[in-house]
Amino acid sequence: MKTIWPKIALLLLCCGAVAFELWHFRSGPTSVHQHPSLAAAKTVPPFVLLRPSEVIPIARFFAGPEAKIESWEPSMGDINDVDANLGQIPRLSSEYPEMFRHIDTATPYFRQYGAVVINGRKSFVVNAFCPSAEDESGLWRKHLKVANDGGKCHWKALFDVSTHKFTQLAVNGLA
Repeated sequence: MKTIWPKIALLLLCCGAVAFELWHFRSGPTSVHQHPSLAAAKTVPPFVLLRPSEVIPIARFFAGPEAKIESWEPSMGDINDVDANLGQIPRLSSEYPEMFRHIDTATPYFRQYGAVVINGRKSFVVNAFCPSAEDESGLWRKHLKVANDGGKCHWKALFDVSTHKFTQLAVNGLA
């Protein structure tokens, strides 16, 4: 009978740990702006969620001037879905005949995300660019970075939240 008590104590400890983890990762969406791991992180992530007013120009670029564009508040899970599907970008860039527009991998880029609803469909607009010394100021974390050339160092894409697919890609040309 004495050997059963340590087993019961261990079982209760494990159940408590599982309950804590379930509470910690509860299903309610956490705002990207309130996510504690990003606020406490020692390294700064290579992406930022911009205010809707900053990303409307990219949304209009993809949807056209007459499209109805609104914003929505994504969770970290939504952002992670976009990041998890960045592997689709090289395939989309291969549709360009010019080699300077082919993107080998989309992860080393700084990325600006915008959560928009375009004509009723939840989407993310992604503005990506190669890191440079001028970006160390952090202005890209507050304002849309715009470039008219630069080849594969500057690209924009549209990500459909419901299908988890990048539906459009625009890679800059060279000057």
